[in-house]
Amino acid sequence: MKAKELKEEIYIKLVNLNYSRKENYLSEVDSIDYNSLDSELKEVIESFPIRVIDSDIDLMGIEDLDREQQFYVFHTEGQAYLVDTQGYTYPRYIVKLNGIEDVTEDDYIDRMEGLIRIADDQIFNAVVKSLVFELRTEDFCQRDILNFLQFKLDMAIEAASK
Repeated sequence: MKAKELKEEIYIKLVNLNYSRKENYLSEVDSIDYNSLDSELKEVIESFPIRVIDSDIDLMGIEDLDREQQFYVFHTEGQAYLVDTQGYTYPRYIVKLNGIEDVTEDDYIDRMEGLIRIADDQIFNAVVKSLVFELRTEDFCQRDILNFLQFKLDMAIEAASK
């Protein structure tokens, strides 16, 4: 959910949380008790895009966030952080969310599966199936096919990010 889609009262609550400003490392970030937030605010936070980061990353080195999105949830090593970009492309404000349930890789996959339109999923599966069939016909091994598909996915993701 983007900031412009939020109710004004929720937006005001979000921007007034106990954020740390322009921190370089997660160890420097202030925290709040996630469970003390009202249910509507928690529901909105849970709708924000999730980004998995390394725990030792320099937060000021992250410069590819969407200006329009404004709010993100960063996850690392079982901990969640709420980020407010205030329209910048880096995590300008960040707060640790104590008490939020850990999100596993399966949760990410389930969430992404829920966002894929059925037609897109069917097209993607048909294309991959066709490619795998053709590559196997040409005697490529499973490892080479996986490497090729990963290469193609990386290129497509890079093109979509531009």
